[in-house]
Amino acid sequence: MKQKLSLITIVALFMSLFIIACDDKVPIQEFSKAKEAIDLAKSVNADQYSPEEFNDANDQLIKAHTALVTDEKYDDSVAFSQEAEKKAMEAYNKSVVLYVSDSLKKAEEAISEAEAAYAEKLSPDNYAQAKEQYAAANEKFAGQDYPAALALSEEAYNSAVKAKEDSLDGKYQLKVKIDEVRSTLAKVKKYDYEPYARDKFDIASGKLRDAERSYGNESLKDGFDAIEIAKINADAAYAATIKGVAGKKLSEAEAALNQAKSNGGDQDDIDAANEALARAKNANDRGNYEDSIAYSDEAIRLANSSTEEGKAVAVAKDDEDSDNASGEDEEEVATTKGRDDENYYYYTVKTWAKDNESLSKIAKEYYKDARAWKKIYNANRDRIKNPDLIKPGWVLRIPKK
Repeated sequence: MKQKLSLITIVALFMSLFIIACDDKVPIQEFSKAKEAIDLAKSVNADQYSPEEFNDANDQLIKAHTALVTDEKYDDSVAFSQEAEKKAMEAYNKSVVLYVSDSLKKAEEAISEAEAAYAEKLSPDNYAQAKEQYAAANEKFAGQDYPAALALSEEAYNSAVKAKEDSLDGKYQLKVKIDEVRSTLAKVKKYDYEPYARDKFDIASGKLRDAERSYGNESLKDGFDAIEIAKINADAAYAATIKGVAGKKLSEAEAALNQAKSNGGDQDDIDAANEALARAKNANDRGNYEDSIAYSDEAIRLANSSTEEGKAVAVAKDDEDSDNASGEDEEEVATTKGRDDENYYYYTVKTWAKDNESLSKIAKEYYKDARAWKKIYNANRDRIKNPDLIKPGWVLRIPKK
């Protein structure tokens, strides 16, 4: 409070001095120099860094005013004014080093924050300017040119703040990279990746988490560093996994096709499986592993379908042989069961390959409604175990009602 009152008093002092400036016995020059020195000390926060000298300077100036106005002691007023100037300059010289040092430190911290925000890449011009201004400020400080050092350090601070702001505006670039890596890892997880890329997948996942945390706390440089490592490992994990899975699928497709051929399945399915397998191999040779996997899956499906059909035909043949062994001729069975009666029609199942036979197709033929297949299924549960699997040669009962 004392300091604040002193400054107000100094203002009043100068007003009173100028009122009586016509008197030759007013030390205007000494008063002005003292006031300028106090203002200079104030500009470098001497009230904080050198409070004793700064307060003493103010007190001396007040004494100078009192000696002149109240006591009319001109020489004492001049002496007090000169002492005020001296103390103010002592406060300034003591404070300016500390003040400029703090200004340099503030600029350095701002540059570090800009660097953490990846300003070197996202705001290169402002970041480079801040670094240059900071270096120049340090040179001036070392040469004890404190005003120049102060001005340059403040410019460095402003440039660094601008660089950080620009960088944070561009943080979406990190988000885009994070999303890309996350998408790649999701594709890897669709497959059994562990035999091919467990280590790379784990590294990529860990670095992705690091990047996400850095994005959240705006440590963009750390985030970009982490996401670059994550991307390299995620891409490598995907490449190794997709290639390994494609090779494994090819082997599975070849095995399924060989099994279908040995079981004497439907030739159309076998031919289609062969073609799918050939396309899978061709895609694999060209490095198009996703297409290779898709063709291999199709070859496996077709081969397995052929195998199941081959097994069904074999079972039907066994049934036929069993019936013939019991003395019942197939033609007689068909003839006997082929006669309609008051409750049923009798229908002999045709082949799948040529007639695309199914219960729904039979239902549509008899009832004009494919959805009525359950009527036929329920009437033949003694023979049909799986409604999707009916065998050529079977004679089915078709309910009339």
